[in-house]
Amino acid sequence: MDNIVKFFFQRSETDSEIRIELKTAPFYLLLAMIAGWLAISFILKSNEAGSIFLPVLIGFIMLRFFALIKAQKEVLAAMKDRRLTTQGSKFSFNNPFIYIIKKKVDDTKLEK
Repeated sequence: MDNIVKFFFQRSETDSEIRIELKTAPFYLLLAMIAGWLAISFILKSNEAGSIFLPVLIGFIMLRFFALIKAQKEVLAAMKDRRLTTQGSKFSFNNPFIYIIKKKVDDTKLEK
C-alpha cells in the first residue's frame, strides 16, 4: 500500500515542518484517462470499449481518493489551525504543489 501512496504524494518531516508534495504525473494520468474515455465513448461511439474503460477510470479515481485521504485530513487540520502554507503548481513537474505544515510549538519546552 505504501508504494501506491508514494505514487500520489510524498511526505517528509523535519523538526519544524511537514512537507506533503503532490505528484504531478497522477494528475495528468487522470486527465488522460478522462480524455481517453470521452474519446472512446463519444467520438468513436464504442459503448463496449467505453464500458470496459469506465470502471478502470472510476477505480483510479477511488484509489487516488483513498491514497490522499490521510494527507488531506492532516492538511485540513493544519488549515484550521492556520499552520498551512503552499507553494508550487499542480500542473508543473519542475515546481510541484507542496503543502507546508508548521509544527505546533510544545509549550512545555518553552517553560524550561
